[in-house]
Amino acid sequence: MNMKQKTNKGRFFGATVLILLLLTLLSGCFGGGTTATLTKGSISVDTNVNAMSKDQLDAVGNLMVAVYSPTEFDVHDMIIAANRGYDMTAAGFDDSKVDPKEEGSDDRVTAAKNVLTQANERAKSSSKLSEYAIETSTFENMNEADLQCLVDMFKITVDTTTMGGAIDSIQRWIGGCLNWITRYLGFGSYIVGICIFAVIIELLMMPFAVKQQKNSIRQAKLRPKEMAIRNKYKGRTDQPTLQKMQKEIQELYQRENFSPFGGCLPLLIQLPIVIVLFNIVVDPLHYVLGQTTGVSSALVSYCTAARAAGGLGEVLQSSNGTIELLSGGVERFAGIADFQFFNNGSAVWDSLDQITSVPNFNIFGQNFGLTPSFSRFDWLLLVPVLTFVVYFFSMRLNRKFTVQPMQDGVSDRQVACSNTMMDISMPAMSTFFTFMVPGIVGVYWMFRSIVGLGKTFLMSKIMPLPKFTEEDYKAAAREMAGKAPKVVKSERAGKVRSLHHIDDEDFEDTREQALVRKAAIEEMEQQEKAEKAKKTPFGVAAMKKDRKPVEKAKEEPDAGRPAEDTAEPTAEGTSEETMQSNIDRDDRNNQ
Repeated sequence: MNMKQKTNKGRFFGATVLILLLLTLLSGCFGGGTTATLTKGSISVDTNVNAMSKDQLDAVGNLMVAVYSPTEFDVHDMIIAANRGYDMTAAGFDDSKVDPKEEGSDDRVTAAKNVLTQANERAKSSSKLSEYAIETSTFENMNEADLQCLVDMFKITVDTTTMGGAIDSIQRWIGGCLNWITRYLGFGSYIVGICIFAVIIELLMMPFAVKQQKNSIRQAKLRPKEMAIRNKYKGRTDQPTLQKMQKEIQELYQRENFSPFGGCLPLLIQLPIVIVLFNIVVDPLHYVLGQTTGVSSALVSYCTAARAAGGLGEVLQSSNGTIELLSGGVERFAGIADFQFFNNGSAVWDSLDQITSVPNFNIFGQNFGLTPSFSRFDWLLLVPVLTFVVYFFSMRLNRKFTVQPMQDGVSDRQVACSNTMMDISMPAMSTFFTFMVPGIVGVYWMFRSIVGLGKTFLMSKIMPLPKFTEEDYKAAAREMAGKAPKVVKSERAGKVRSLHHIDDEDFEDTREQALVRKAAIEEMEQQEKAEKAKKTPFGVAAMKKDRKPVEKAKEEPDAGRPAEDTAEPTAEGTSEETMQSNIDRDDRNNQ
């Protein structure tokens, strides 16, 4: 297989993995959870019972949709609470003291009118919502039948039978395996089950780890030659030099049939797996216990709705997960059968009631299905602390067992500083995320990090990276230098003769022409010196130590003779003009 075929194969696998990653991300983002929207349905109006017309009820419904916001003004909850006899707009109302199983004693119609009046004022005060504002007379004749119509207008039917598509089916199959491992190998403990599951996943990923280690070994074997190339340009940080250095390094990789991106494919393949496992861990109701996404969403809506509206009034840290809800057991969801958000609340409860065994999320009496929080200040706060410690040491140890890439124009001190910042920032980021997910997810992350570190250490012993001595680096430097003719520096190399040819002797493609030019110039300088000596009537000027020609003449009788008698003979017919023409001719021939 040639390099082109390998490149095309690598691109195909890369594109496949990228598509799989995008599908997984979409599945993780849109699967499960509940949406903060209010959808208005159609209703039928009986003129013998209802005081309001269909158009008036539709206008009130549009107003409710416009001002609905579950974090600021949850008019939907308030209308349902009014239908149950609770006025949530009354001064001093405390939803936490309401029993969701009991109905209130307030006048239902009056409570509903108060809610609609407040919603109408909110619409009038906003330039974006002013078009949805209505006249107070629209709902001033409201009766209990009209109120029930408003409640029925926003009821939805939960899908308790339809499952997701292909990606969802794969995740549910994996979740079923996790459920089996939890029940039969983990003794019903969810945290033991996911730890065993993490080990199995790492074993299945071992072929990719072997491929990545082989790629690291090949990269390590090229390190001495790469160092020789970098040392050749050491101290030069200009852009043309760095580009030439990178070109030589890429040519080295091509000669050795090595791709620096060969180890990226295993990492890309592992990323979708990590995302899939995260979705499975945080949403066991759907992926492990086999309920539909509709049931999961309905359960989240029921748990987060106001107690006056018949919900549980809970504040969830992980809105798209059900692990936090299941940690308290399934029996507490029995009230969803009468929940006025749904048309088929009893069918939702029947689906939940069929769950025979819920995984145990407790460790030593501590519920790890909850999210760590400083408001509780319990043992769950150990999860963020241990996450930082585990990630900090695993990053430092992994760096010792793997080949670190070389950076251009960066000193060892800068690399060390960068590594230190990474050792602190990455664990700190992971610690921050542990405050947003259930504690059991943080434990799962820590265990996967420890297992991954153990796998890296095992691979470093089975397939160790090559180690090189100083002699190996010198031998590699000599080998790389032998691939090009040895450059001999002239005595006058430090003197700049031309801005256009300053480095010609240092490069192979211009070295021969530069040497010819230098020899011609030196020969021309000698001829010029000889011509000057002939034209000077006093001969060659005496050096500083020869300032007494009379005394020297006594010792050397020939010292006082004219310069033309002592000068060495030169080639006949050679002149400055002839030499310059020879140089020009040689330049044309070389070009």
